[in-house]
Amino acid sequence: MYETFMTLKRDFEKTQDDIEVTIDGGGSRTGLVAISKDEVDIGLSSFGFDLTEFLGVDHGIQEQVVAHDGIVLISNEHNPLHQLTNEQIEGIYSGRIKDWSEIGGTSGRILPVVRDQNSGTQKYFTSYFDVDQVAPYAVIANNNAEIVAKVEADDYSLGFIGFAYHTVSVNDILLPSAVDDSFIPPSHRTLLNGQYPLKRSLRIYYHLEHHPAVSEFLSYLETARARNIIEAQGLIAHSARQSDLLTLSK
Repeated sequence: MYETFMTLKRDFEKTQDDIEVTIDGGGSRTGLVAISKDEVDIGLSSFGFDLTEFLGVDHGIQEQVVAHDGIVLISNEHNPLHQLTNEQIEGIYSGRIKDWSEIGGTSGRILPVVRDQNSGTQKYFTSYFDVDQVAPYAVIANNNAEIVAKVEADDYSLGFIGFAYHTVSVNDILLPSAVDDSFIPPSHRTLLNGQYPLKRSLRIYYHLEHHPAVSEFLSYLETARARNIIEAQGLIAHSARQSDLLTLSK
């Protein structure tokens, strides 16, 4: 999401004479906390927080979905297992399943790779698979690219990344379908038709009362120009026709 908004920022500034956009990373929770403290104008989030629970009743913050993507579970290219059940994934990331041989794979200690606690991807993933506490030996990565690098480097590793970052250098794990008993690969088609289970909405948060420059940027995000950039980044631009994705995302 950060990389997508960096591209949107550069394009938006081309259309403006006197508006500049500064973007800092740090994770979904960081963005929401920053906007609640009036430290930023817009917060980015890949997780749908309960704003009332997080900020209180009179928070004055508006949420707007701008895109959708999926989360892809990845393993090393030498790993012979190409599909996992939800129970197996929960067991691996909670530390209950420690060796690939326990689930039919080649013997070797599993190395789970995770994001830090501020990551919306991390929160979505652990919530979806009911991982109450991540295995203490899990390795923390700072971003999607680092997760890919760690999985590439270790034959026994397992990680998860945003759909836009998946690559042929690692295996995409097939997951149980959201609609039947089959196992489904991640793709634009399976995300849009509701078969792929790990789909989520990417959103921004902003104050209901905001600077005119913020209004300019919000209007820009609704343009075909912005939607084309979002799609070019490997995401699915939000539209009213995709309300089913909103209701299915966690």
